[in-house]
Amino acid sequence: MTSHTTEDQIESLLEKPFWVIDFLPEQVSAERSKQYFAVDEYFCKSQYINLLYQKFAYLIIKLSCYFDIDGNPSPEDIFDHVKESTTKGYMNFLFPNDNVLITLNGGDLYMTVYNPNERFLQLLQRIATSEGLFLRNNLTTN
Repeated sequence: MTSHTTEDQIESLLEKPFWVIDFLPEQVSAERSKQYFAVDEYFCKSQYINLLYQKFAYLIIKLSCYFDIDGNPSPEDIFDHVKESTTKGYMNFLFPNDNVLITLNGGDLYMTVYNPNERFLQLLQRIATSEGLFLRNNLTTN
């Protein structure tokens, strides 16, 4: 169960600047939104979402080698929880010592990273790349 202090930290982090871990290298323009939503729907109904969530799980597991995650979940627990959330629910991965939060909402094709510091971003960029994913600032546009 999440403690009051942890809940407060999460609530505070949700208001901080954020980055996105995505399967696409940049945000899709409004003119291309119809095609994007068709791709999104297709991927969510195909086996691709399982592969993508596997990559998300591996990314979090790799990060746990460098940063403490609230609750100290095992690699198996991380993988199982991420896999279970492919279509429902949400996951919060709080890195309390670094004041960073990574969220994943079931069915989304991206994760959100709140308040990453420079070291966290540098490692996250390299790990995302190793998983075939892209890290981009939410302010980045086409």
